[in-house]
Amino acid sequence: MTSASDLGDLRATRRLIRDSENRRRALSDRAECLHLAERPRQVETARRQEFTALSLNQHGRDRGPWQPHAPNVDLARTLTFASAEDSGNAGSGGAREPSYGGSASDVYTVDVGGSADSSGLAAGETGSIDPRPACVGEPSERRCTVSGGSFRLGPVEAPVPSDVSSFQLDELEVTVGRFRKFVTSFRGAPEAGAGAHPEIEHSGWRSEWNAHLPASIEPLLASLHCNADWQTWSDEPDEREDYPLTCASYYVAFSFCAWSGGRLPTEAEWEYAASGGAEQRVYPWGDDEPSFELASFRTSAIAKAGTHRPGMARFGQLDLAGSAWEWTLDLYRSYPESCAHCAELERGVERVLRGGAFLNDSANLKTCRRFHTDPQLTLGDVGFRCAY
Repeated sequence: MTSASDLGDLRATRRLIRDSENRRRALSDRAECLHLAERPRQVETARRQEFTALSLNQHGRDRGPWQPHAPNVDLARTLTFASAEDSGNAGSGGAREPSYGGSASDVYTVDVGGSADSSGLAAGETGSIDPRPACVGEPSERRCTVSGGSFRLGPVEAPVPSDVSSFQLDELEVTVGRFRKFVTSFRGAPEAGAGAHPEIEHSGWRSEWNAHLPASIEPLLASLHCNADWQTWSDEPDEREDYPLTCASYYVAFSFCAWSGGRLPTEAEWEYAASGGAEQRVYPWGDDEPSFELASFRTSAIAKAGTHRPGMARFGQLDLAGSAWEWTLDLYRSYPESCAHCAELERGVERVLRGGAFLNDSANLKTCRRFHTDPQLTLGDVGFRCAY
């Protein structure tokens, strides 16, 4: 006959096995986030040639001054993957009807979910950050404080020791309704230096970018009609005012954030917020496998911003996985050896995208996954959020 003591020991053993398996799976998942440098050079060259051809043929322009794009054109498939073995994941999976219910609630503080037992904290690290996120502001413009600290940027097999200062990050991706206020007041390019990171020199708007930004409202509106199936913008307000804005180029996103008193987050800041800092979460909500309750992915249409509240990140942000890819400040390059409030501003051509999109498979929802593409492109599954 089994005693109560034996049953207690059996349960404890099962917990140890389960926790060990969770940690193993978390490390395995993060190991899939590889460097572009690990891809054979000829594969990268071929993809860049294909990208250039698509950009010229489908957009009808070169890389010179900005021109209005033809409507119903989308180059979502020209996103360049950071791992050759992962390149089959973009846009995979069948269509699934998205959930359109729910939106962001009023100002709040809430307990954040996630897997505390599989946080991945290294020796000496602590999870002392307040688990109740502080988010303030109007519903569509709410900002949540991201408490700074140290974490490991990038793939687990080659982690980059990184430090991030405290900052605020939009709770939601910028919505159509919020962007509409920017459109009505649009007068062209920001002043040089606008939208700069307070700790990173030369990170603000550059005058040579003016040619890549629409000069007035009319061409700005034209650029937002990049794909009849996936674009969320309409020239007149409609039922999609609370949806993430898509079809914004890097330069339009940068300009908006500067106009709103903010900036684009650095790649390190974005991953820090998504992975919960030192918790090193595989997904924003923790290490549990993705579900359609946690994120918008493997579907044919984007959902209303903030619909997937169970997928909330540690610091209170929503939709950091799935929904729309998000622009970050950085140019794409191999990770540095270390990162202290860093951003790549000089080396490279394409800009880094993070977070995955509604079209993508679940593999692209991991917090360490990085894509990159031409900053001039307007894509139906790319949006952004601002940092402050």
